[in-house]
Amino acid sequence: MLTVCLLEDTYDLFMQIDAMEKVLERLPNAGLMIIGSGSLEEKLKTAIAGKPYKNRVSLTGDVAHPITLHLINKADVLLRTTLFDGDAIAVREALFLETPVIATDNGMRPAGVHLIPTHDAKSLIEKIELLAKRGKKAKTDKPDDRSNIVEVLKVYNEILDVNYIDKQMF
Repeated sequence: MLTVCLLEDTYDLFMQIDAMEKVLERLPNAGLMIIGSGSLEEKLKTAIAGKPYKNRVSLTGDVAHPITLHLINKADVLLRTTLFDGDAIAVREALFLETPVIATDNGMRPAGVHLIPTHDAKSLIEKIELLAKRGKKAKTDKPDDRSNIVEVLKVYNEILDVNYIDKQMF
């Protein structure tokens, strides 16, 4: 499993780390990689180090975007557990790459995301198990549906305040 976010209170990362205990009981080969940096880095390292399954959770720090995209593509699932969150580029990138996404229901998630209630470890564990039973589907060739990547590019445009990407080029 993979998480890509800032290491801040908003992202409910301690719940993900704690949930790994039950996940590993049911899926002993599972692992969690958390990509990002932020003010909680040391607290997260301490929390991970105190777990008997500390070797199944990896806190990587920031990772270059091309490598992050590769990891999203290879992941069995992307997690986006939040206490508050808007739209997330990592979620849209995962959907475009056909990597299943489990995310907190914030009322703004795109179609295809497996939703869970806020701070609900039980629901998170259940969704992880459900997706594990299904197995990762093979990537398909979807030549026409680029709606997720168009949305990602719109966000990039807003951030950069640039208008050079024309929706019609897709």
